[in-house]
Amino acid sequence: MTKAKQLEQLEQECRERGIKLMYDDLRSEGGLCRLRGSCYLILNRRLACETRVRIITEALERAQAMMESRPVVSEPVPSAVPEPTYEPVPVAEPLAASRPEPEYEEPEVGIPVAAGVPASHN
Repeated sequence: MTKAKQLEQLEQECRERGIKLMYDDLRSEGGLCRLRGSCYLILNRRLACETRVRIITEALERAQAMMESRPVVSEPVPSAVPEPTYEPVPVAEPLAASRPEPEYEEPEVGIPVAAGVPASHN
């Protein structure tokens, strides 16, 4: 089997397993990563076919090991922190109700004569 045909089969296996395969200009060969529950395999597009086959094969093995090591949770794990208990808190009387309302006096309108208003000059 040629390397190109083997590469096509490995790319198809990635798609079947739900691994998103992407080729991009990278400074390294690339690798497998997990983001928000999805697996991504990012490869340098300038790699030789043999190198791509090697990296994809290693990534598929690693993805299989990751899936096998993930614990299956059928029931929620009880929390070690106890549930908080809530008790009613007595509410004090508002301050505004306990203070008497201040008295308001209406200011006088007009200017008193004794305020130093200068007399008009004739």
